[in-house]
Amino acid sequence: MNQISLIGRLVRPIELQEVGAGRFVANNTLAVQRLKKKEDGQSQADFIPIVVWDKLAHLLKQYCSKGSLIGVNGRLASRSYTNGNNQKVYVVELIVDDLHFIEPKKKQDTQTTTSDSPDIVELPF
Repeated sequence: MNQISLIGRLVRPIELQEVGAGRFVANNTLAVQRLKKKEDGQSQADFIPIVVWDKLAHLLKQYCSKGSLIGVNGRLASRSYTNGNNQKVYVVELIVDDLHFIEPKKKQDTQTTTSDSPDIVELPF
């Protein structure tokens, strides 16, 4: 059985890449906090490469940003390629099958906090 569930924060902004006729992929890294802290009390995290395809990739782009806390379910996949130095590189990554938004998307910084209408409305009773 190859099934993984993780909760963590996205490390980079989400970028969609079109890889074929109507196929999209978003590659990112999920920072997953470890339960056990270092001896000095600082938190530790593992950085897990994730791959999100098609509709889920569009949802990730629409509702998440760098630092968003998400939950993912998927499977580990391994692959290899030859880099520019003619060396074989092995990669293990999480292929996301299911995505959970754990916190709401942050509002854009372009909104101003001042307005002509007051935030508190007094009721007439």
